[in-house]
Amino acid sequence: MKKLFLSLTVMLFGYAAFAQNTNKFLPNYIALKNALVSGDSKAASQALTAFQQSIKEDDNFAQKDALLRATETMAKAGTIDKLRAAFNDVSTNLWQVVKSAENVTGSVYYQYCPMKKAYWLSGEKEIKNPYYGSAMLSCGNVVETK
Repeated sequence: MKKLFLSLTVMLFGYAAFAQNTNKFLPNYIALKNALVSGDSKAASQALTAFQQSIKEDDNFAQKDALLRATETMAKAGTIDKLRAAFNDVSTNLWQVVKSAENVTGSVYYQYCPMKKAYWLSGEKEIKNPYYGSAMLSCGNVVETK
């Protein structure tokens, strides 16, 4: 009985940390997305570093390794175009994390660019496409909401 109680306690506290840190991931991710929207590779690099750090600080979610691999690919990109090209893998992996979390602060919109066949997350319903920036700022649509 003690083992069962201990296992449940660990699971509950682990889940609480997961839910709390999911809310830490999102602001860093959104900052990265916004830097890509504006075409600012320096700000994107800084936001990516903060995003990676927030992922590394948490051990309580299934997509951690896949998300870290995707961010490492982005970190190796040298240009804004290469950053944007690698952003879909980060976004699709993060969506799996967000989608499975029960406690996410605010709405999260999963958005899609049909021209790039790529996804991103946003805290607002309005489309601001990170793959094309100002060239096609409003290209895309919301496909899911959490």
